[in-house]
Amino acid sequence: MRVGIGLGLALSSVILGLASVGQAASSPDPVDRGKAIVSRDCSGCHAVGTTGDSPNPKAPPFRRLQKRYDVEALAEGLAEGLTVGHGPMPEWTFPPEDVTAIVAYLKSIQTRSGGATTAPPDPRP
Repeated sequence: MRVGIGLGLALSSVILGLASVGQAASSPDPVDRGKAIVSRDCSGCHAVGTTGDSPNPKAPPFRRLQKRYDVEALAEGLAEGLTVGHGPMPEWTFPPEDVTAIVAYLKSIQTRSGGATTAPPDPRP
């Protein structure tokens, strides 16, 4: 009987853990929701956090996007279809609520001079 209780507790923990991953993508906090979306859809090529290199060297780290783009202006591309010239990137389109969340997250992680991240400057133009 003790084994059954232990197994039940372990399964409950796994189920709760999986539920929390799903909830991040549907989180009411747009920054959390945006982070979950880009972690799921973009992290295969881009560094999506406040540190680290992009897995694809041609894909800019998301924390440095403001050096190339007006992050707020990316909303239109995210909604209508985003294509870029840094390699085999698929065309992405997102529904409006995801676009709002992604932009909120991107704005929250941008490198600021003397600010939020300690990332070195991007040497690429």
